[in-house]
Amino acid sequence: MKRICFFLVFLCVLIAFTACCSANPVASLLSSGRPNVRAGVNKTIPFELIGHLIVVKGSVDGSGPVYTFVLDTGSMTTVSKQLASRLGLEMNGTCRARGATGADGKVCLTRLKSLALGGFEAKDISAVVFDPHFKQRAGIAIDGFIGSNYLRFFKVSIDYRRKLLTLSQDTAPIAPVPRGTIVKIGQDGNNAFVPQVEVRCGNARFMASVDTGLYDPMSIPGAFLDKTNMDAQVFGDGAMGSGNFGNMDKARMVRLSDLTIGPLRVGKVIANSQSGQTFALIGYGLLSNFTVTIDYPAGQMLLVPAEGGRRMDNLFSTGIAISRDYTGKIFVAGIWKPSPAGNMGLAPGDQITEVDGRTAGSYTLASLQTLLFNDAVPSIELTIKEPFGEKNLTIGKKCLF
Repeated sequence: MKRICFFLVFLCVLIAFTACCSANPVASLLSSGRPNVRAGVNKTIPFELIGHLIVVKGSVDGSGPVYTFVLDTGSMTTVSKQLASRLGLEMNGTCRARGATGADGKVCLTRLKSLALGGFEAKDISAVVFDPHFKQRAGIAIDGFIGSNYLRFFKVSIDYRRKLLTLSQDTAPIAPVPRGTIVKIGQDGNNAFVPQVEVRCGNARFMASVDTGLYDPMSIPGAFLDKTNMDAQVFGDGAMGSGNFGNMDKARMVRLSDLTIGPLRVGKVIANSQSGQTFALIGYGLLSNFTVTIDYPAGQMLLVPAEGGRRMDNLFSTGIAISRDYTGKIFVAGIWKPSPAGNMGLAPGDQITEVDGRTAGSYTLASLQTLLFNDAVPSIELTIKEPFGEKNLTIGKKCLF
């Protein structure tokens, strides 16, 4: 039987909706909603950062308990099947949606009477009813995404260093600030109002979605990547990540030598690519180096460099992508080659029974992600199950470029 796995490289997006299968047009469903906040007010909300995920508390339909959401600028607002059932939400039809890997699938649509963060309420918001097993992915129970079709009514500021989210209905355009760069953004109702910016590198010029749900600095389709200026690359063996509708196979990771976002020259940045990918994404690995303000109504984004930013031009890694099945077993999903793990003979499908002396199944994927991507952790100890026993490996990390 095929094993169903959950990967750690990034959480997927739910954008690029296509033909609707019900009487209600997709465009009407996606464009529904209106803010219910006084102009000029703002609210700062602390958030929890689990791995790269911005986790917040929100209320639905104006009453009852608060629910746990991932705030994801690269996503349509989403509620789990469990929450939809609890709230008695009616389905407003089905349509097909395309995920991060380029594959698509059928999803159900519903409407929320209201959705609010810190008192910032929007009414009549459309949402996807979907269950991508957040608990297994993140190690916590998640009730859904808060996406850009809700955020589009507000000016949204994300301070990764202080873990603060600020929402505002200030209608004034973004004012210039010292060291800050203002970038023009575009939005498309058929893509759930996900903000997009122009990116340039070498002979490539394209639009990239701003996606706080992506772990990596960037993810770029091969058709664009081949036109960029790159100075190094590695290739993936197996699945190096996943989207809602398929896995990231035939992946490669490159180092771009001269990335520019709008008027901001970023320089060297690593980016991944995979078979079938059709749109570009800018993720946490790049965004977390800035305080990011997205003024949806004004069509602007402000990037202000943050203190103690993350490295964007290399990946300090064992080279392993990890997966987990429904029984809690941990497997090697993929390997970057060359990498420390690849050089030690690890391969996709190897079962990991222990990590740093603990039973592998006792880890959440969020805690495994910390071990894999934390630059302060120089190595990990793995016990690998083999046909006639087990072997113990200590795998050091190194920069892959």
